[in-house]
Amino acid sequence: MIAQPSIHSLAVVSDRRTCALLDQAGTLCWYCPQRFDSSAVFSLLLDAEQGGYWSVRGPGQQFVRRAYAERSSVLTTEFTVDGQPFSVTDWMPLEADFTGLCREFSAAPAPVIVALRLRPDYGLQAAPAGAPAGATAASFPALGLWLRASHPVRQVGDTLEFTVPAGETGWAVLADSEAAAAGLTAARVGAVRAQTLHAWRAVADLLHYEGPYERQVLDSVRAVQQLTYAPTGGIIAAPTTSLPEVPGGARNYDYRYVWMRDVGLIVSALVQLDDVGRPEKSFLAFAAEALHENQQQYFTPFYAVDKTVVEGVRELDLAGYQSSRPVQVGNGATGQLQLDAHANVLLAAKLIYDRFGERQQWPMVAQVADFLADNWQRDDNGIWEEDATKAYTSSKVLAARGLEFVAEYADEPTAARWRAAAVDIRTFVQQHCLTATGAYAVYPGSQDVDLTAVQYTLWTYCAPDSPEMLATVAEIEQHWGRDNLYWRRLEEFDAHKEGAFLAGTCWVAHYYAVAGNVDKARAIIEAVLRYQNDLGFFAEEAGVDSGEQMLGNFPQTFVHSSFICAVYGLRQALAGKDSRVR
Repeated sequence: MIAQPSIHSLAVVSDRRTCALLDQAGTLCWYCPQRFDSSAVFSLLLDAEQGGYWSVRGPGQQFVRRAYAERSSVLTTEFTVDGQPFSVTDWMPLEADFTGLCREFSAAPAPVIVALRLRPDYGLQAAPAGAPAGATAASFPALGLWLRASHPVRQVGDTLEFTVPAGETGWAVLADSEAAAAGLTAARVGAVRAQTLHAWRAVADLLHYEGPYERQVLDSVRAVQQLTYAPTGGIIAAPTTSLPEVPGGARNYDYRYVWMRDVGLIVSALVQLDDVGRPEKSFLAFAAEALHENQQQYFTPFYAVDKTVVEGVRELDLAGYQSSRPVQVGNGATGQLQLDAHANVLLAAKLIYDRFGERQQWPMVAQVADFLADNWQRDDNGIWEEDATKAYTSSKVLAARGLEFVAEYADEPTAARWRAAAVDIRTFVQQHCLTATGAYAVYPGSQDVDLTAVQYTLWTYCAPDSPEMLATVAEIEQHWGRDNLYWRRLEEFDAHKEGAFLAGTCWVAHYYAVAGNVDKARAIIEAVLRYQNDLGFFAEEAGVDSGEQMLGNFPQTFVHSSFICAVYGLRQALAGKDSRVR
């Protein structure tokens, strides 16, 4: 049986519609064809016995290194086989006339066996019928998939296998088109790879960065670009479901959707690097079209990549990653009210408007501002999407700042009404949302703080040295920080039992940068980087005490964007500049 990989070992190949994950053994262990949120046909990541995979096995095979070509998503993994060099190049065609998964094999020092096990519906259905004897192709029309390989394919149990003989090169493509698969040759595969590299250069050219931690920042940019659904511009939170926040526990969620909060924060990070504006404007268009097409007055917390509303949760009878259950499709947060998600749309719009000097999608932005001005008093589910509804302070603060920012672009009397609502929110926060020590409370009456509060300084709601912020940071350091990593505060679960929350840790680093403590900011960034893998990917959490280096869904764009912001804040502080949003 093929071993279930660790999260830390994973890599991503993408065509900006979907992606596949593979480990350092060259085993593709997660793949949802056609789009990020479709049903997986490789799910070894969630069940070692039932899950599908695509493996490569040579005698004495040992991992050496792996790297992407330039800033693309074309990945080459180097091994030794029988003590001699051997490599596999994995990629997905981008802007080509077919889509799918492509694998190319260098000259094999010894016979190498390539095994494909398709298990539809996340591994819950049996493998489909195999290929005719001696054929180099196999068809799976019910799945919309067709295999073409360089060497004859044979059926072995529930897998299809072929051998790359010693001294020969090889290739294989699992295509989404029967016609494309039928016409494939080694030369054709090579030509499409070259075309794909050219297309990725154009994507990479949209975002630039020079400065501290340059390689790591550009790796994070790649991760965000890989997880963008190009047809709509939606950026998913992560391409996986049910990777645990607590190993063996029940905090397992499906993140393969476009979260409005997350994307608002991601876009706010990218706008600092962007030369063209396409990623940011795509976000505003996605938000506007989601509201219009679903005939909504306000956002649901997340959408499918095609902007439709995701309904319900389905639990899958799978063993889970490291026996962590439940494994599920869909997310129960779909019916929640998250005021801060709406606020983050306004905050992102402000940055885009400032940068490009035009009010893109203004009717949608005004609709969101009106909603917040009329509804900020309501309890909501907060940034951590818990079932308990409260008057979360972070929702109020970000709503106030979002209203104040977009009021700069509104005509009177609309601007005056939004500003008046922001004044009311500030009054409410000052009167009701402070702890006995004067720190920002999680919600009125609570004596706890949450690291979300450091964002208040980054959005210039308050100064970094205001009494409230200094009291809050002191509480965070005392109760929620350890070794320059930080944990979030949850209402319904003891968050100390999960991993350090990496996005929030990056917010704290950014706070210290704008507060003038660049040594502390750099120390926190270095602590975060200990939980980045060899290709620059972050999972949601750092498994400090669990024995797992990475926890939660992988890779998480929320973490990557927060890392970009933290490093940008450090760069600006080192240059004597203020990176806060004004």
